[in-house]
Amino acid sequence: MSPNPPSETAHRPRWRRLLALPLVLALASCCADPAASDPRGWPSELVLGLVPANEAEMMVENLDPISNYLEERLGMPVRAFVPQDYTGLVEAMGSGRADIAMLPPFAAMLGARRYDIQAVLISVRNGETGYHTQWMTRDASLCKQPPVPGPNGMLRCDGDLAQLRGRTIAFTDPNSTTGYLFPAQQLFKLGIDPERDVRGIFVRSHDAAVLAVYAGDTDVAVSYNDARSMVKAQYPDVGEKVIVFNRTVDVPNDGVQVRADLPEDLKQAIAQAFVDFAKSQEHLPREQRALWNIYEIDGFVPAAPGVYQPVADVYDQMRR
Repeated sequence: MSPNPPSETAHRPRWRRLLALPLVLALASCCADPAASDPRGWPSELVLGLVPANEAEMMVENLDPISNYLEERLGMPVRAFVPQDYTGLVEAMGSGRADIAMLPPFAAMLGARRYDIQAVLISVRNGETGYHTQWMTRDASLCKQPPVPGPNGMLRCDGDLAQLRGRTIAFTDPNSTTGYLFPAQQLFKLGIDPERDVRGIFVRSHDAAVLAVYAGDTDVAVSYNDARSMVKAQYPDVGEKVIVFNRTVDVPNDGVQVRADLPEDLKQAIAQAFVDFAKSQEHLPREQRALWNIYEIDGFVPAAPGVYQPVADVYDQMRR
């Protein structure tokens, strides 16, 4: 949800360009009877929702291992579904039609604000619990020094955002943390209005933003770090042509959220089950791990209170 992270999807979660994705389980029929409960005072079943962030077939293939593990650990049926977008999942959580969610940062922030949806875990990717926006260009004149290969072999430099006034910039989505909100705030701090002082376009996905620069369709683009790897197989020279020249502060990763009115011991049990599931697959190659295939998640850590407040702060500033 990446992932963005993610997945910020993805959320650095892989919030890829989505295929039209039917519900794995229709919302109208997925909901547990809230009046029914087991001797522990827990609901008789749980509904888990995952934001679409990958090809439909891959999402479906990796749902069963997750829900089956949760069923075994929690001792109750766990039904999983994938809505069309994060809005549907936030509303399902708010109305009690879903109990557990895996949401990107912006959606998690909105869910907490609107319905007190509680974050219990934050995703870990490559040892990191946050990710950032990267600014990209083909124009080396934006660099203060000649670009050089970074740790992944792709070009990067230290560049100046003040030169972006009047240029065409490819953003991803107006509600994306790394694809618009955080980089737009950077421009505002430099006295550049992202709606009036640059020619902004929205290309919907992070890989599309990379390709907009690669193809020369835009002067500059933003994406999560390092989205160039998403297209490297198809465009092997992307790291030579697309230069990363600046970045934002870190954005908290995606994670696991629960309905606020679930019993506290159940929330703790759900969180521990996700942690244990990730550990149970650590011995497998990444491409065989369910959480990696869906959102490029290696594991989880507990979510601190107010973990998504930085996202809320930027969102409120941009709305003004």
